[in-house]
Amino acid sequence: MIVSNPSVFVPEAPEIDITETRWASEYLSLMIEQLGPDSPVSMVLAQARRELLSLSQSADTQTKRTLRIAA
Repeated sequence: MIVSNPSVFVPEAPEIDITETRWASEYLSLMIEQLGPDSPVSMVLAQARRELLSLSQSADTQTKRTLRIAA
């Protein structure tokens, strides 16, 4: 079989909902607060929170409510 449109093999980039990223970063903040700033787990959660906040801030500058991420 010959495929004339090779783009059918390219998966779609995942979409991230901005409200979901804000929700997740809020809950990460609550967990970090419970664990304390000196916990190694807090350090990992803080990094994840920074990544989520970065995604939501960059999406705020765009007009769309979803953000496409290259996998």
